[in-house]
Amino acid sequence: MDLGVSVRANRSHVKTRARPAVTLARPAALLTLAFFSSACHESLPALDPAMTSCIPASAVLAAGLNLDAIRAARAYSKLPPAMLALTEPFRQAQYAIFVFDGRNLLAISRGQFREPPAGATLLGPNLALAGTPDLVRAATAQHNTGTTGAPELVEPAKLVAAAKPIWIVVRGGVTLPLGGNAANLNRLLHATTHTTITVELRNSVDLELTALCLTPGDGREFEQSLRAILTLAAAANERQPGLAALLRGIEIRREDRTVHVAFTTAPDGLDQLLRAF
Repeated sequence: MDLGVSVRANRSHVKTRARPAVTLARPAALLTLAFFSSACHESLPALDPAMTSCIPASAVLAAGLNLDAIRAARAYSKLPPAMLALTEPFRQAQYAIFVFDGRNLLAISRGQFREPPAGATLLGPNLALAGTPDLVRAATAQHNTGTTGAPELVEPAKLVAAAKPIWIVVRGGVTLPLGGNAANLNRLLHATTHTTITVELRNSVDLELTALCLTPGDGREFEQSLRAILTLAAAANERQPGLAALLRGIEIRREDRTVHVAFTTAPDGLDQLLRAF
């Protein structure tokens, strides 16, 4: 997915820097970046309404990254080169929200910009958009309304953004472009209203997933299906004892129609986990 350059600004305060387009990996890369990013103990800012007002109604996934916290983290130097490349276009930004509409990716960034980030449209001195022309136009039009177009993503994000530097919210009933074993997760997403993922990295990586299912029966099926997926994945990786143990160590619990998933691992265990899916 390429984040293109918008050249259709029709307002005097909107500026576009005509430089090569920003290129980002698919949503799985956002998850990987979140896995390797770290949290800090300081209180984090709540979601910026100016940023969330740029999220169009077509969004099926939103991911927030507190870039200041990521760069200040001890684990920042451990990021894979591909993930460092992902953050490079946003070196002037303090916070970024990535939005996926099922096909294309939009980046909304906030910072003290001296000039528009490469491939971005500047909506104001502190707000930039980068993405395909259609998505940038949709985000600009949504921003002009002063409110988000996807409250079903933003409202759950508000509950975690002030405490977690990395968050992901996925709309229920969607099919994400996931490959391999991860494609099985789409069937689970179809039974949810939304799924929230938060990540912290101190001395270990701590990931929490909360899926709000449509009914208690859907919650039970989500739990059982996820347990089966993890059991099969662990069995298929018996020759890698560390990975098998990690998969078996993932905790799952259910409360009525809400399923909670949590696991903790060392940063170097994440590469193995991602390979399994």
